[in-house]
Amino acid sequence: MVRVEAIHKANAQGKSLEGLVAVFVGGTGGIGESTAKELFLRTTRPRAIIVGRSEEKATKIIEELKQINPLGEAYFLQKDVSVLRNVDEVCDEIRRREPKINCLFLTAGYMTLRGRNETVEGIDRKMSVNYYSRIRCIMDLMPSLQAASDQGEISRVITVLAAGSEGDVRVDDLDLKHNFTLHACLAHCVVMSDFAVEHLAQMYPGTAFSHSYPGTVKTGIANELNGPVRLAVKVLFAVMTPWILNVRESGERHFFQMTNKCYPAARGGVGIEPPEGTSVVRGSNGQIGSGAYLLDWDGSPAGDNVVLNKHREMGLPAKVWDHTMAIFQQAERLNRKDRKRSASQEAEGAGRPVANPVGWRPA
Repeated sequence: MVRVEAIHKANAQGKSLEGLVAVFVGGTGGIGESTAKELFLRTTRPRAIIVGRSEEKATKIIEELKQINPLGEAYFLQKDVSVLRNVDEVCDEIRRREPKINCLFLTAGYMTLRGRNETVEGIDRKMSVNYYSRIRCIMDLMPSLQAASDQGEISRVITVLAAGSEGDVRVDDLDLKHNFTLHACLAHCVVMSDFAVEHLAQMYPGTAFSHSYPGTVKTGIANELNGPVRLAVKVLFAVMTPWILNVRESGERHFFQMTNKCYPAARGGVGIEPPEGTSVVRGSNGQIGSGAYLLDWDGSPAGDNVVLNKHREMGLPAKVWDHTMAIFQQAERLNRKDRKRSASQEAEGAGRPVANPVGWRPA
């Protein structure tokens, strides 16, 4: 465990980090907002790109960021990232504006008790937001992340979900097309995230990848729920208040993960020196400083190794990556069909005489 006092001391050295560029996907509230504020409080001339659905919330956050650090810059891009096509569009815009990115911070969430609810790309919306769209975003923005690494700067990706909550998965139905339950949805997203960060760290050794569990943090994600269930969640938060991690502390801890040498890329460490008594963290594969980390709420290694090792013996890491690429191809194929259908519908009306409007008279 990294004590919060040690994190405060380490984060206070952030002024030495100048011009950090961070993308916050799902940054219009909760952990994303809190981490962005810590970035602006601690570093010199930071730059934040906030991706989300609510322009109103983003405008308020950006105003607060400018008050915290007038020399920093921040802007908002509005997108629903549950659809991969939208992810590609917003990442194209980010790459155009940001040739270098130091950190990609992924917290977009979608909470509902509904069953499988497919997007236009044939993916369950919860699984898309929690896993597929995040990996798509990482792949889309890797050129900018690699540019930071090539310049000897911090290059990190943090996906915030539920490391340590691994469970059994259906190898023959990874996207749960036929065996969907809410419990299975979480287990599949967690395990696939675990193995995805490992694969990405091998592909891109100059960038560090983490799958983080934030602890029980009171955020606005319950707003996605309907009346009675939403009320129940709020009552639960009220009862559990002594055990709930303050959202500001969560932001401090994630800024620490974003900038400290405790979590280096496989190729080596860049960033703030580890606090006294703290060293480089063990990676998800058991190697110190492997570049892929499963992290508990306190920044220490997480992950159910019994479950993960069983999955490794089944060859699941490679299957997860192949499956993820297949889902991307499925989405692209369905999007092409949709574009052709739209073009065909437009063409059907081409060349036809247009009826005169009611009340029209010739001149």
